[in-house]
Amino acid sequence: MKKFFQLEGFLPYRFDRLAKHISVSFAEVYRRRFNITVPQWRILALLHETPHLSSKAIAQQGNLDKVMVSRAVADLEARGLLKRYLSPDDARVNELCLTLEGARLFESIAPLALRWEEDFLGVLEDGDRRDLARILQRLEEHAKMPAEMKAVMGGATR
Repeated sequence: MKKFFQLEGFLPYRFDRLAKHISVSFAEVYRRRFNITVPQWRILALLHETPHLSSKAIAQQGNLDKVMVSRAVADLEARGLLKRYLSPDDARVNELCLTLEGARLFESIAPLALRWEEDFLGVLEDGDRRDLARILQRLEEHAKMPAEMKAVMGGATR
């Protein structure tokens, strides 16, 4: 019997839908209380982890559109949460870092983020959480692999 395509069961659609549900749910944690958007949260988190990044690096690492990053950076800068400066390595590039106020804001949100994550994952048993982390890692590695390499390996990366 021929299998018919059904969007509801299609993996990319399911991941995208789950990611949106997660993002909206988590955004409630920081949107109302801290007046922070999803891109702004990602930028704060990235700059907290790696203090000196360009907007281009933030867009790549944060999986964000360049225009989204530009708007979010402008808003965060206007609020005094980050500052921009010329890169010591390349005077054509602006790098960004958190201000003291930006670092404090991130450190206020981070514990709430961890509690939210713990609650969200609370529907899974410990073994399921470990399996999920391992499976996501493998799928991400496979998704990043060039198509030529996937073809050579027959689609498997084990």
